Amino acid sequence: MTIGDEFSELRELIEALLETRITDAEIERLEEILRSAPRFERFYLTYMTMQADLVREFSGRASSFPGLFATVGQAPRRPARSRRGRWLPWVGVGMTAACVAAACVAAACVATALSIGTWGRARRDRPQSPERPPMLVEAPRAGGEVGGEGIDEGGAPVAVVVDLIDAAWAGTGAAAPIEGRVLPAGRLQLLSGTATLAFVNGVMLTLEGPTDIDLISVDRVFSRRGRLRARVPKGAEGFVITSPTSAVVDLGTEFAMNVETDGRSRVMVFEGAAEAALLTDSGAPKRLQLVEKDKAFVLDPETGRINESPARADGFASAHALAGTDLDLASEYPSEVLRSAPVGYWRFESLVDGQVPNEVEGGEPLRAHGPITLSKGRSGNGWAVFGAGAPGQCFDTEELWELPGDPGHAVEFWAQLDSFSLASLVGFYAPGSSYMHSFLVEFRPWERTAMHKSASVKFLHRWPFDMKSTDAVFSESLYIPRRWHHVVVQKARDRLDLFFDGVRERAIRIEPGHPTVACHMVVGRRTPEVENPKDSRSLVGRIDELAVYDHPLTDEEVRRHFRLGRVVPRPD
Repeated sequence: MTIGDEFSELRELIEALLETRITDAEIERLEEILRSAPRFERFYLTYMTMQADLVREFSGRASSFPGLFATVGQAPRRPARSRRGRWLPWVGVGMTAACVAAACVAAACVATALSIGTWGRARRDRPQSPERPPMLVEAPRAGGEVGGEGIDEGGAPVAVVVDLIDAAWAGTGAAAPIEGRVLPAGRLQLLSGTATLAFVNGVMLTLEGPTDIDLISVDRVFSRRGRLRARVPKGAEGFVITSPTSAVVDLGTEFAMNVETDGRSRVMVFEGAAEAALLTDSGAPKRLQLVEKDKAFVLDPETGRINESPARADGFASAHALAGTDLDLASEYPSEVLRSAPVGYWRFESLVDGQVPNEVEGGEPLRAHGPITLSKGRSGNGWAVFGAGAPGQCFDTEELWELPGDPGHAVEFWAQLDSFSLASLVGFYAPGSSYMHSFLVEFRPWERTAMHKSASVKFLHRWPFDMKSTDAVFSESLYIPRRWHHVVVQKARDRLDLFFDGVRERAIRIEPGHPTVACHMVVGRRTPEVENPKDSRSLVGRIDELAVYDHPLTDEEVRRHFRLGRVVPRPD
């Protein structure tokens, strides 16, 4: 059978699964094809994700049914079985034909796409030789050398280098990792020093040299040797580090893993819990161990045992405080902004009686809610700091703001996020409904089934005020955690513009005739209401030089404002 015939057959089997008419024999054939080569499983995942995207965008149905499948990245406690009692690890943990028949097809798409079994996938991460995992052997990467071999500079973003301390890489050159560099899948060899990577799903991974790893995907790393420490935020559970003989699956935690040259691995959990496993030659788990907070274990493939060991943090990679960057503004920056005639301009240089003054004469101050603080860089420029763990933080104003339909309106600011996360920066919402935004700017995280680019800036415009009519623009560029970015979003009559770091990245046409509307303003949250903190989309980071205009800006004004700002490393 040719590859083309096999893809055709695979497509027919997937359609039978989606239409809930698949038979037991067809399930067996589907498993057989998916096991035969990673390219078929990748096709399967892409196809199912595409179906989920379409349903999610155009029907508004829920993206998953909790309980139908195991949590992404966790080894199943009770293996999923087909109607004949057989395991279906390749079709998806907990996603059988019976489940599909019981649930709507939309949820089935997402459940199947997201729940491929973790331990089943570990087989592909293990190398056929100790040097390279099969994924990199089957699909050699083109492009420059980044600390070793195999980085594809044209591939999808996996992580960003956010901090380096005395880092020395194998294979120096123009493509060697520097702070701010975006990394696709590929190999990294850190000879010495420390490097911290921010994965686009929010995971922070620290490497201490000498370390030799492959970035497999946004939720998976293969380690040949070295010390790694991962902090996994809520929503990114299931992050996996594998080695030639072992694997660790995050269960919502901060953990460290050492892969040693003798084949043994050591694991310690600092927060939450993780599950460690010794693997067979085929990549299946032969022994599992739950690792809880302040516990450490040694995984020894020679003896086949997982033994508890003294929990000494100094034997693992250290947690480093990340410095980030300062925003250094030219002395003429404020006057240039005022020349563009904003109706509101807040510089965050002072906070008196819970208010930030408006630089526009007679303009309203911003009212602070929650434990927001102000900080200054070496140049003396100040900004507002939104810390973690306080979702009630935000700024607002007492009066309504008029957003002119003609000639339009604009918002400008500088912002820095601590990590890739979902954060609402500035929003204007209708009176009587704090969720019905006419204007909203957000930084988006990595999203497995999103149709837009991950780790991008989103500008939403809505008229009329209902949930059915929305125009949205997404940036082409990624925002980089702990780095200041300049953002301008505006409505210019029947066009939406998004400027990112001085460049007009996207513009779309919208229906003309939008009227002038009066709205409440909120900064740092999706809504000022604190009763529902889970949906707050709170900013964890910094914001500065916020300006609101009752007219759109010109391209030259945006470029001039951006060029008057300089992002500089923050001192240790």
